[in-house]
Amino acid sequence: MKVHSRFYILILLSVGLGNTNSLKGQTILNKDTVFNLSPDVNDSITIHYIGCSGFFIKKGNNAVLIDPYFSYTNANTYFSGTLTNKSNIPVDLKNLIDSVFLHVIGDSLDRSGLIKTLLITHGHYDHYGDVPYLYHSGHVNKDTIKIIGNTTVQGYLGGDQIEDRNIVKQIESSTSSPSSEGKWIYVNNKIRILPVLTEHAPNLKILGININFVPKKQERENTRHKYWREYAMGQTLCYLIDFLNDDGSVNFRTYINSAASNFPYGFPAQLILNQHPVDIAMLCVASFNNVKKYPEDIVTYLKPKHIIACHWEDFLNSSIPELKKKPKTVPGTNVAVFFKRLDKVLSDLNSGISYTLPNVNTTIKFFYSNNERQLGN
Repeated sequence: MKVHSRFYILILLSVGLGNTNSLKGQTILNKDTVFNLSPDVNDSITIHYIGCSGFFIKKGNNAVLIDPYFSYTNANTYFSGTLTNKSNIPVDLKNLIDSVFLHVIGDSLDRSGLIKTLLITHGHYDHYGDVPYLYHSGHVNKDTIKIIGNTTVQGYLGGDQIEDRNIVKQIESSTSSPSSEGKWIYVNNKIRILPVLTEHAPNLKILGININFVPKKQERENTRHKYWREYAMGQTLCYLIDFLNDDGSVNFRTYINSAASNFPYGFPAQLILNQHPVDIAMLCVASFNNVKKYPEDIVTYLKPKHIIACHWEDFLNSSIPELKKKPKTVPGTNVAVFFKRLDKVLSDLNSGISYTLPNVNTTIKFFYSNNERQLGN
């Protein structure tokens, strides 16, 4: 049964707009900072939180870009708006993107090819939508960039005239799960990516009924829709992202989960984790209350050194500059309850795991001991 989009708008309004009350005293990191992951440090990595589940991860001359989304918009635009591309982007948004790239990689356009790969976790507009503009405007380097996403996302990439040579294919066949190691994708000799099979939490849950705003369906090749609401998400993916030493060993491991999920979804093979632990896990907050035992199960399974909470802010009704001045939480998600549960599981584990709640457009430089992690301590 096809439901009119106005019905969904009424649902969004019924659960309330983003607010500050559900933060209830949580410390929000609003300024660029440094963080030591160990007492003795000899290496570093920089992570910039764009917003939603968008991140730059930069180490030396290599960077990874994940779910880049700058075009925060309102719920009505989601249901009736068209895809951002190189021809319709507002000047203030262009200036914002230029400034973020300049701040993170030292240039408003990636002329040097510093960003080696762009990861897309699924086809929702707040994960894929700005990719066509970034590609055609030169913010990512067409000569060097490799874009990794599910088959549905690949259909959108083709439809947006992104060249086939920039798209990594057959991603779903490489996924890891508790019962399968999966297959690493080597971007170069310094970065490798492991897709992890996961699912997307319901956008809403009312009286026990799961409600999803867009379908999961797999799109055909070279697909482009007119309206945001027509874009399916396809198979949702998590990613393990390894930065490698010169000898091929793991220097630093990060994990991105852009959608709350139940076990076994989002859980890489234990054998992979035994080979090297997760240093930093980036975990989605939105819709956590629509699945069971999240974040408890995934935190207990991964046992990362540090957690960055993401996708917690009101991307439906605010812009990045507005949220930078006055944080608001995503509609329908009690962020304070998420952190209460996170605090409880971390206390139970008694493992010294720390976490950060960054505001949008915030950079953290992490210092750590490469020697320590190589010894498996």
